[in-house]
Amino acid sequence: MEKTGIRQSDKAILACKYIHMMEQVIGNDEAMKTLFDNRSELFDFYDYPEYTVALKNDKQLPMFQGDRLIRANDGSFHLLFRKTDGFTAKWGTSKEDDPAYCPWGNEIADIEITTACNGIRDKDGKREPCAFCYKANTPKGNYMSLKTFKGIFDLINQPRTMTQIAFGIDAECKTNPDVWKIMDYCNKNNVVPNVTVADIDGETAENIVARCGACAVSCYERDKNRCYDSIKLITVTAKRLMKRHFKCNLHLLVSEENADFVKDVLDDRQKDDRLKDMHAMILLSLKQKGRGVKYHKMNEDTRKTVINSLLDHMFAWGSDSCGANQVLKAIKSHPDYEKLKMFIEPCEKYLFSLYINSKGVLYPCSFMEKEGKWKEGIDLVNGNYHDFTKEIWNHKRVVEDREQSLFRIKIRRMQLLPFF
Repeated sequence: MEKTGIRQSDKAILACKYIHMMEQVIGNDEAMKTLFDNRSELFDFYDYPEYTVALKNDKQLPMFQGDRLIRANDGSFHLLFRKTDGFTAKWGTSKEDDPAYCPWGNEIADIEITTACNGIRDKDGKREPCAFCYKANTPKGNYMSLKTFKGIFDLINQPRTMTQIAFGIDAECKTNPDVWKIMDYCNKNNVVPNVTVADIDGETAENIVARCGACAVSCYERDKNRCYDSIKLITVTAKRLMKRHFKCNLHLLVSEENADFVKDVLDDRQKDDRLKDMHAMILLSLKQKGRGVKYHKMNEDTRKTVINSLLDHMFAWGSDSCGANQVLKAIKSHPDYEKLKMFIEPCEKYLFSLYINSKGVLYPCSFMEKEGKWKEGIDLVNGNYHDFTKEIWNHKRVVEDREQSLFRIKIRRMQLLPFF
């Protein structure tokens, strides 16, 4: 029996009722409004002028702590986020109504917390930064301190719409000494941290699984075994720590130069035992930026072959939103095209997401940093901003970018990315 005095059998019944309640509110404004009006003791409620946020607290069923519900006062926007497995549902006035953006703040943040990266080891154990890194990172760089991160987090979390942060880190997850404290601060404030690595050890795997909701491991030609070994470390650790909802993905850059390697990795996905417990393979489009300018985008025929191979083998797979248009082209003749198209989302910059670099400067995304009209970003650490929704999310430059995105989506379904 727990300190609360709830028997295990009663706890199981309460959990079933809670899960059922959360399922009932999806697409159902009346059910969510009733839950908000009754002010269930299972949630802490935060009232804003135009909307209300309900955060699952630690009273009873602490395993669900951090679940989040958001409802616009006029019923025009709803969000449900399940912290245990990252499940997210958004709808508008009806279940069929898909909101174009969140009016008050980001749902996801991409935050770079270091620019120093030693790269991955080759077969002889020598480390070297990746030849195609669009950030052009080297072992000499800077990192975001815990103090700076807290200031930024507290600002962008004001509207309580943020559910997850994807951290930009080095291959080993070691060049920012505050990384674990930063993740702990996220969890303390009911925001799920996620991270992408490439070549890690057992201690790092332990720290990632204990703190994150998901982890991606990048796979490179320099030595694909560094990726496969890292994936096995993570998946084995997740099992041992009984993190059954923890997801480990494989990130695979696709370019004309590595087409044969991509096919090799797809073949390994079926045969290599180290990959049997991974979740999904995510294709990353080449960004011709930084050291990536010397490489070329994968041609349409090759990309189509790769994607059809993934579909044929029924693997869980995905793509970054930069590759959404290319994926649509590749599956155009597939018999399930209409069904597959429903799962493809356009670029979400300033609609549901944002990017902040290691110096605390805001840009639409990491690829647009210092590009075009974003040669200068918006400095979040200079003390000039205090109201996130009013001053940042509705900043003139942010709104302008958002409106352009919404226009592109309206006429093309997907955004035409101006640079990449």
